[in-house]
Amino acid sequence: MNARLPERDGSRALLIGSSRFSHDGLHDLPATVNNVQSLADSLTDPDLGGLDPSGCRMLIDPATPQEVGDAIDAVVNEALDTIVVYYSGHGMLNQRGELFLAVESTDPDPRRVHYFGVPMSWLRSALADSPARNRVLILDCCFSGHATEAMSGTAPAISGNLDIHGTYTLASAPAHETAVAPVGAQFTAFTGELLRTLRQGVTGGGALLTLGDIYLALTRALPARGMPRPQRLGTGLADHIALTRNPAYRPATPPAAAPRPAPEPRLSSATSGERVANERDPKVAAEFHAAMLDGYRRAKKELNYNAGYFLQMVQQVGGLEAARRLIRASSVSSGFTTLWEKGRLDLAVEAVVLQDRFAGLFTEEELDIARNRLAEYGYSPAQTS
Repeated sequence: MNARLPERDGSRALLIGSSRFSHDGLHDLPATVNNVQSLADSLTDPDLGGLDPSGCRMLIDPATPQEVGDAIDAVVNEALDTIVVYYSGHGMLNQRGELFLAVESTDPDPRRVHYFGVPMSWLRSALADSPARNRVLILDCCFSGHATEAMSGTAPAISGNLDIHGTYTLASAPAHETAVAPVGAQFTAFTGELLRTLRQGVTGGGALLTLGDIYLALTRALPARGMPRPQRLGTGLADHIALTRNPAYRPATPPAAAPRPAPEPRLSSATSGERVANERDPKVAAEFHAAMLDGYRRAKKELNYNAGYFLQMVQQVGGLEAARRLIRASSVSSGFTTLWEKGRLDLAVEAVVLQDRFAGLFTEEELDIARNRLAEYGYSPAQTS
């Protein structure tokens, strides 16, 4: 799947910021107002090609849950292409461990919060029923990681297979951790880094800034500063949803006209003639296809990770073509991200490609992409031999 920008006429955003609270148990969060206003500016920046300003609604300091419900209902039903819902404020759990979002009148008592807070189930149902093809939920609040459970149907209060296809949930903190809002800072920690990523882009990324790119940038930057590690749940191909153009993107420089000396041959690669011969060798191609399927099975058995889209691609186009598509994609796949998170890039397609017995199936450019991608994420290509 190629990344694309949201269709401006058919896309909507609802950005909610709760900064003032009437209950003594909740302290004010003035940075959330800056979060919402600056995020709206970034998402509607004409140079970045994101959303139309008329389709981006800001809701600052809602007084009651009903006010939030009315806003959600209006926006999600208008969106036909992409819907983005963002909340910044306090997150609280009731006695059953269910997540609620605070508004001005919310009582944070776990026994009473379900009467006065915005239940996560509202957002989930609204996004499930939205006609939009792409649905993005971003939560910057304490315990926001519970949202990834609720959206996937794994929370205790939700039964059955309730995955919402085409939905991406990005949470500022794990399910049982608090978010960080430094006193006196212009932005909260999570949204501040999100804004920096949108404004500065991702070096080495594609022309568009996808949710997969954004998530990887956040998971690198925030834990390095001692902040909570963001969480994400992407169904289907949601990692490839783009919000804006990538300001850091630089097109590849055309090769210089001056002749260059031929590079020294590599032991692990092959000449074009050898590569074609290997590609046509049924035994080598079959071994590579089997290795791709073995990686899928090992990930499922050892990591409890079911890479369904990867398996479907391999079965439809074959292991060799699937590997080439994944290597030449403008951004890393959600499967690569998951393996990186679990410390198992040895199971990544790139690692299989670089095995000596298969390297002759690929061009030097493809091998370099695989080698550099693994190195960029802290996995030495030498480990693939």
